[in-house]
Amino acid sequence: MADPKQELERIREALAAADGTLAEALDARARATRELAALKTQNPELLVNLPRDHEVIAQHVERVRDFPKDAAAAVMTDVLSACSAITAPLQVVYSGQEGGFGHLAARMQFGSSAELRAVETAEEVLSEVERGRAAFGLLPFETSHDGAVTGTVNQLARGDAKICAEIPVKRRFNLVSRSGTRDGIAKVYASSSAIAACESYLSTRLPNAVVIDTRSGMAAAEHAREEDNAAALVTDVALELSKLEVVERAIEDVSDLETRYVAVGNDFPARSGKDRTAVVLALHDAPGVLIDCLRPFADRKINLYRLETRPARGWEFRYLILFEIDGHITDRPVLAAIEELRGASRYVKVLGSYPRVTEL
Repeated sequence: MADPKQELERIREALAAADGTLAEALDARARATRELAALKTQNPELLVNLPRDHEVIAQHVERVRDFPKDAAAAVMTDVLSACSAITAPLQVVYSGQEGGFGHLAARMQFGSSAELRAVETAEEVLSEVERGRAAFGLLPFETSHDGAVTGTVNQLARGDAKICAEIPVKRRFNLVSRSGTRDGIAKVYASSSAIAACESYLSTRLPNAVVIDTRSGMAAAEHAREEDNAAALVTDVALELSKLEVVERAIEDVSDLETRYVAVGNDFPARSGKDRTAVVLALHDAPGVLIDCLRPFADRKINLYRLETRPARGWEFRYLILFEIDGHITDRPVLAAIEELRGASRYVKVLGSYPRVTEL
């Protein structure tokens, strides 16, 4: 049996060596990023064909054996985000408020080094992207309790920005305070959505606390930071930003609610091999027209992942039908099916093609 002291020393040396290798790799990545930026500056006509971030992340996560794969993806996202910030921080906008779920989705997709900015509406998000004031925008696309977000679907159907990624986000709330203990909590600050999501917890675990509605989770955290005997309900990203202590994590009454966000940009991402394409269409008013629209996909054995009807706002027709199908818009069967679809529909718009993400 090995001497415990010798074994401890061996482990310490292994940890130090691994940390040193990691630090050297990070520096090597930063140097290569600067060299690439300099090359592009000196040769602006040079086309540099590099893999996209999601391809790099997926490739290296597959190489990980002992480190948790979800954590590895988060680490790689932050590394690539930090490298981008060395030359020019990535500009990203999201709909909603700082510390909300849109903010969390943006952090998950683009890392902590991207410059993230909140705007109020989906229309503003798309305007910022289409005018080049942001490289990407984040929008809520589907909720597990209400389906497709009608406003997002209508805005994407009208605009030029394209869906390039999907980000499923758990609707998780945490109770936080300065002390990190439940004892003595007399007030709980929270947004209206957080209060509704945690209603049962608040009534059973904090029945004597006064619940105060605030405009956002970050505002709630600010009150909790400034007042004695106060707590706040916040998302994971607001928890990180607030620097408050956790009283209890994930206190929402229903644990399986999530919102699927989409990242939108001005180009279709390259094929990943595991892609999904979103399409909206408006149908003619005639018998059998829906079957006619499904046939191009069935004939080519294209899996129809989802079909949903949403009200058409401000159009000459009443409804938009949202399809999500397996495959990329550049796949020949997908492209041929959509072209055939145009002949059977009043309106057809490809919203985007993007790598599939395993649901949370």
